Amino acid sequence: MKYSYVRAYFGLENIAENCARNLVGDCGIMALLFITLCRCAGVPARWESGWKAEPGFCGAHDWAQFYAAPYGWLYADPSFGAGAVREENEARRRFYFGNLDCYRMTANTAFQANFDVPMDHWRADPYDNQVGEMELEDRGLRYDEFERTKEILEFTEL
Repeated sequence: MKYSYVRAYFGLENIAENCARNLVGDCGIMALLFITLCRCAGVPARWESGWKAEPGFCGAHDWAQFYAAPYGWLYADPSFGAGAVREENEARRRFYFGNLDCYRMTANTAFQANFDVPMDHWRADPYDNQVGEMELEDRGLRYDEFERTKEILEFTEL
């Protein structure tokens, strides 16, 4: 599987199927394929996304969870696992199937979830939301119509 940035998801059809056929996608597309394959095999699976946040860097990222009795819900990060395969790092690949690193900030626990206070107009990203949305009285704003930044203010060891 090869990582590649893609256009907005609302312009894509059959996201998981296209990923399976072409073996290419971004972190969200790889997570959706993983979730789809799990569910086809009868394994409960769900979406999770937010930030990969570590000292000096933060960026939007998507991953998945799957249910494995008797352990419960476990994590899988298919795109980080695919990167480990390219690097021939078997230990890292295995780690990201069942675990996540500690540098995650979860923003979403469902794909295509509505906001607790619903928007009145079209969303910029109806599939996921890691950076916020804005709207005016008459329409939603696209991401290129407002400035946004992500900043880590503090890391605290627990």
